[in-house]
Amino acid sequence: MLLVGTGTGLAPLVGIIYDALQQNHTGPIHLFHGSRDIDGLYLMNEMRELAVTVDNFYYTPCLSGENTATDLITGRAHDVAFAATPTLKGWRVYLCGHPEMVQQTQKKAYLKGASLSDIYTDAFHVNLPTVNVVSSNAF
Repeated sequence: MLLVGTGTGLAPLVGIIYDALQQNHTGPIHLFHGSRDIDGLYLMNEMRELAVTVDNFYYTPCLSGENTATDLITGRAHDVAFAATPTLKGWRVYLCGHPEMVQQTQKKAYLKGASLSDIYTDAFHVNLPTVNVVSSNAF
């Protein structure tokens, strides 16, 4: 399994990971979580601990912003994931986060050998409400 999430896209992936482990999934589970800054990498300690205690789980936090002076991998999560995974033939791929990342990564996963039926996506669309601003002169 290859799981790539950005920002809050980690949340559904964590559920998938725990479900796979409860179902005794024995194949490798690779999670790549990306954010522009360190604050966006929530649950990092928990995922690192899980990687230590579960033999087939691998966690890679990635920073893509300008201020990345840490011990973490620098780069976009999907680029780091593809660099680490030569082929995706026979893999299940789960993608959650920014719509552009999800769309690009879905295409790249297919080109790396993943079957379209084995690529699952959840793009997070942000719809901000329209706000009518009333002039202070109206009062």
